[in-house]
Amino acid sequence: MTSRLFIAIAAVATAALLLATAASATPPTSELMAADYSRTFTGADSPCGFDIIFSGAGTVTVTTYYDSTGTPIRESIHGSLAHTVSSAWQTLSSKGPAPVHIDLIAGVAVDTGKEFAFHIQGSGVVWAQNGRFVFGDVGLVSYTGLNSLDTNALCGALAS
Repeated sequence: MTSRLFIAIAAVATAALLLATAASATPPTSELMAADYSRTFTGADSPCGFDIIFSGAGTVTVTTYYDSTGTPIRESIHGSLAHTVSSAWQTLSSKGPAPVHIDLIAGVAVDTGKEFAFHIQGSGVVWAQNGRFVFGDVGLVSYTGLNSLDTNALCGALAS
């Protein structure tokens, strides 16, 4: 057998093996999930002199990807959450379509895009977070992007 023929047969066999492995891998699965969370900022934790509540709610699609053994290795989360910041007197709303990509092996989640942006007529954006957030087991690992807060305008709008 010539070396060229041997190389060609080996290449075809390798390609067939790769295709068979890819074909037998578990296909991604998708699931709709409700997201609903809320955090109350009181006392020194509040940017205002009164309690405010920050919340997010909506439905997202979680897609899980698997390796060739069927073990989940990563997830992507897509959807849009409706966010509110409220006081006893007023509520401001925002909608943020920030996707999340999770490496299940490394235990790292990367959240990118517009989280929220609360607008007040005449003041513009008074509180916003947009960018790239990296979370690990210890919480926030890194952040790049826009993180703005106009405390006077936000608290003034929530107080009236």
